[in-house]
Amino acid sequence: MPLRRFWLGLLLLCLAPAWGADSTLILVSLDGFRWDYLEKYQAETPCLRQLAAAGVRAEHLISCFPSSTFPNHYSIVTGLRPEHHGIIYNNFYDPARDEVFDYHTHECVIDGRWWGGEPVWVTAGKQGVRSACLFWPGSEAEIAGARPTYYQAFDGSRTCAQRVDGLLGWLSLPADQRPTFCTLYLDVVDHAGHDYGPDAPETAAAVRDVDAAMERLRTGLAARRLRDTTNLIIISDHGMTSVPEGHVLFLDDFVDLTAVKIDYLGVQAGLRPLAGPPGALKARIMPGLPAHAHLYLREEIPERLHYRDNPRIPPLVILADEGWEMATRASSEKRTKPERGDHGYDPALPSMGATFIANGPAFRHGVVIPPFENIQIYNLLCAVLGLKPAPNDGDDRLIRAALPDPPIR
Repeated sequence: MPLRRFWLGLLLLCLAPAWGADSTLILVSLDGFRWDYLEKYQAETPCLRQLAAAGVRAEHLISCFPSSTFPNHYSIVTGLRPEHHGIIYNNFYDPARDEVFDYHTHECVIDGRWWGGEPVWVTAGKQGVRSACLFWPGSEAEIAGARPTYYQAFDGSRTCAQRVDGLLGWLSLPADQRPTFCTLYLDVVDHAGHDYGPDAPETAAAVRDVDAAMERLRTGLAARRLRDTTNLIIISDHGMTSVPEGHVLFLDDFVDLTAVKIDYLGVQAGLRPLAGPPGALKARIMPGLPAHAHLYLREEIPERLHYRDNPRIPPLVILADEGWEMATRASSEKRTKPERGDHGYDPALPSMGATFIANGPAFRHGVVIPPFENIQIYNLLCAVLGLKPAPNDGDDRLIRAALPDPPIR
């Protein structure tokens, strides 16, 4: 591992001057934009398809498990898997703190104690590079004593166009104040996918909305004479699958809810026994476990999912099959409307595949690369920015695939 880190650091130092010190890098998240939406919604994606055709596009991007929003956004900017950075679900319980992380709660998202690892904006700040985050999970917290140079608290009411304009405002600053690295987060496709499903006309309209936002961004960059020196990395955090009506597994039917603490619930359920060993609880649950649910002790979770090495991961995890969700009858009664689409399932499922596009002077042109895990993106961000990366779970394979003629073979 130390030798690999040495060669990766040397590679980044050699690559740093290749596209000039005046370039800008923008990382854009299109939350829930499944890997095949470019083809599925061709009429709605002229800008994105043009960017993909002229730059680097992955066949699909592989999410970390669970294929959920907060774990994957934070993996993308740290290069760490959820079991290593600690954001193991959108909501979860930490036994060491005896507290619950809830991604809807402002006090949680701004508390740096939840967020492990080193996000790229902290890496940048340590090395004298200015950053600006127009929303990104983790960007509102002080992590390792640092924040982005510029950031804003998340405001879900802001439209795609308003978010783009906010970012362009930072890029209109004088050169000695302007950020070099930026993030932009657009979530309308994810919302439509949940509310209507991946095949609905409402989802097509949301795809059209984010494509228009990307064209607005390019037009704004051109007006500021930044387009030719700006590199774009456009990603999504996960895919989306349809959830047919009635595909709900009620925990009440096969788990004694008085005997467990439910850490989280959705397409999977995290359980902690209130008394006795986890193995004994598993033995009591197994006889009544539904066919579309799979129960694991934490140490039994398949190794390929990399979801064991953190005490925040509950002792028992139930995974639902694709297109199924889990709930309690009480939580189901609180729902105002059913979800027609969802994610969080096994990242190996085609429906969970995400999107990766890179376009700009730093990148190769007209290249389609094989699928790769999103933990590789952090090192690519550092390479384009000329930064030495913090320790992470990635390597240099994406750098070699996406950048022209890396000097080290």
